[in-house]
Amino acid sequence: MSDQALRVLITRPQAQAESWAQALGARGVDARCVPVLVLEPLSDEAERQAIKNCIVDVDLYQKAIVVSRNAVDFAMQWLDAWWPQLPTGIEWFAVGKTTADALAAHGVSVSALEQASDGAMTSETLLDAEALQQVAGEKIVIFRGQGGRGHMGEILRARGASVDYCELYRRGVPPQAATSLAALIGEQCWAPDIIAVHSGESLQHLTQILNDVSVLTGEPLLADNWRQIALMVPGERVASLAKDAGFKQVVVAENATDNAMTRALEAFASARAFSFSD
Repeated sequence: MSDQALRVLITRPQAQAESWAQALGARGVDARCVPVLVLEPLSDEAERQAIKNCIVDVDLYQKAIVVSRNAVDFAMQWLDAWWPQLPTGIEWFAVGKTTADALAAHGVSVSALEQASDGAMTSETLLDAEALQQVAGEKIVIFRGQGGRGHMGEILRARGASVDYCELYRRGVPPQAATSLAALIGEQCWAPDIIAVHSGESLQHLTQILNDVSVLTGEPLLADNWRQIALMVPGERVASLAKDAGFKQVVVAENATDNAMTRALEAFASARAFSFSD
């Protein structure tokens, strides 16, 4: 290993990025955070009424699936407002261990924990759960943000279930993202060795923000140049999106957890001879 510190740009929302950035910093990594995604509660009256209808009738569902820790946070705010105690008879499922742990913190017992704890941490993994195979005639609600993938609902409907989505929030581009990144590049003369994105939507926002920074800085080639920087993504699906977006060096982590992303960083650092202490 050389003495050169690995420089990592973390793009996930600030509240989720800080603990990982601190852990990386303790290992000698120069980690900077520029969030490219912000989670916003829905404000449109019709959208909020749709959420309320779903929450009020949640006891009519046999199964509930929560796709992320963010979905847990938003769902529990609504459920706490309308249900002093969660109704019984609902079987709860989570995509990934982080989501399962967040549900457990609210006192929710999660089914198919072997799938939730699996390293792949995907909806496809959860769909392998035995309890989700024979669902004909059952009502299932999926808690998620707006614009999520429809794959899970399609599969469950094909298995005979009636599936509703309860869309609780939207993912937006932080208004200060482009200026923050432009300041990091221009005023601090800093550029990463690798950029970490945690979802396909974060990748889409990053691409937009890089184009905006090109305009702000007056450097038309900046966006193309940054596509030459290594990009770390959680899984093969996002890796494919990254390659389609023009990124030339794609590092694939097993999933979006801090542990998996750190392991991928360790491998990258080792291959490039960056310092990365234990």
